[in-house]
Amino acid sequence: MKTNLKKISLAQIKPNHKGRVVEILGGTNLQDRLMNMGVYKGKEITKLSHIGLRGPVVIKSGRSILALGHGVAAKVILEQE
Repeated sequence: MKTNLKKISLAQIKPNHKGRVVEILGGTNLQDRLMNMGVYKGKEITKLSHIGLRGPVVIKSGRSILALGHGVAAKVILEQE
């Protein structure tokens, strides 16, 4: 069993790092929107880049590359080794 996992928001992890989605801090509307884009609990995603301090966060989820707003990225909580 892995015990060295830490929870961190997508906005806070460094570019080119992976994490598994453990929680989305938003209502069903946000969760549904992210689910349609391929971001949901249990999904492993990779952060590709972060533009500026509060700019968009570019991620890779499966074979898709997506740009999420900083506010949305801050609500996606990942488990990272």
